[in-house]
Amino acid sequence: MSKLGNIKNLRIFDSLRSIYNGLANTRNVVYNNQVTHQAITFSELRAIYRTGLGSKIVRLKAGYALKDTLQFESAKDESIYKAKFEKAVKRASRYMIGFGRGIIVLYNRGEDMSSPARGKFDVSKVEFKVFSGDLVTSTDAPIDLMDPRYYKPKYYSVRGVHFHYSRVIDFSYVEPTEFDAPIYQYGGVSEFELIYNQLINDGIVERCTPTVLEKNATLFYKIVGLKDAMQDKNDSYIRQYFTEAENARSVYGAALIDSEDDAYTVNQTLTNLQEADSITLRRLAMVTGIPLAILVGENVKGLNSTGDNEMRIFQDTIEVLQADYLEDPINELFAKIGLGKVSFKDNQGRTPDERIKFESLVIQNAIALYNIGEDHGKYLEENAVVVRDKFSEFFPEAEEEEEIEVENVAVEKNEQ
Repeated sequence: MSKLGNIKNLRIFDSLRSIYNGLANTRNVVYNNQVTHQAITFSELRAIYRTGLGSKIVRLKAGYALKDTLQFESAKDESIYKAKFEKAVKRASRYMIGFGRGIIVLYNRGEDMSSPARGKFDVSKVEFKVFSGDLVTSTDAPIDLMDPRYYKPKYYSVRGVHFHYSRVIDFSYVEPTEFDAPIYQYGGVSEFELIYNQLINDGIVERCTPTVLEKNATLFYKIVGLKDAMQDKNDSYIRQYFTEAENARSVYGAALIDSEDDAYTVNQTLTNLQEADSITLRRLAMVTGIPLAILVGENVKGLNSTGDNEMRIFQDTIEVLQADYLEDPINELFAKIGLGKVSFKDNQGRTPDERIKFESLVIQNAIALYNIGEDHGKYLEENAVVVRDKFSEFFPEAEEEEEIEVENVAVEKNEQ
């Protein structure tokens, strides 16, 4: 992936300038700074994906978004999804967050992958593969404004094999601008690229912490004639001498130095280390939408703090992820394999007690709707309290007879 260049000829000014003090103008951070951005290479995205922090962000978002949150049209659809496609959807979702894209390729053995799919796939025979965005390249994106797939790839390529778009379920993350879409292979922008600056800042604080702790109490040696030895370039023996002394200095060994030399310690105070660590994690939590307590895995601080507000914020983040990036591709997958539509539950993200209270309120509202003659059954379905049973599942023969009767009526009308 190529890098985006710096934004040229862009200056950000405030509306106030001192006509007397030019130094005040040059020191104005708004006057002297500009916003720049560069696309992150896939090799760096893979490195972040393997880190503990990057992996945790992906697991939190994808895990919570697909943890018993889907509701299906029938029990049969749910059983097929959990038995065959659940792991693939979760894997594609993790790749989507980490690399900006994850795809599921549907195929039957012996078919030409580059040819369009012939109708719906047989759910009992279809096979599939999941690929991360770092392996996927996209080609033949039409620029005709009248084309239904305007600026969407016609073919996806993985390791030299081309897949027609009708066989691909494309899980894409944050959509880039149309100008930048080819740089991202007409896919999405990774979560890691969105929080790249915060990851760098956190890495700097993490790296400096053990160094500062190690140098908290530094031992200095007063060496007689050290400067003369350094001028004569004969200080290597002195360095070797004190290296051996430092290696021996521990709780189980003693360090030996010459009687003419002196050693003393300088205690260094760790200042603002906790504040620096806190602000980097807080900004990371702000950009990801994951509250600090959930990201770090600690109790909520503060008097009378229960964590309800943090869970509400996190649940809002998860619901946006579900609605904007997961619901459409999952429904596309279900349509290609001949299953019904799916949606995300409204009462997700609650404890069992909270769910029972929520369902009790929904049932009370449904009774009130029934009393005034409104559709109470649809209200119960929309709030995932009940699932309407399909007539065909209980009386398949009756449905077949009904379909035959409908066909006969259609034939009679055509004959007339």
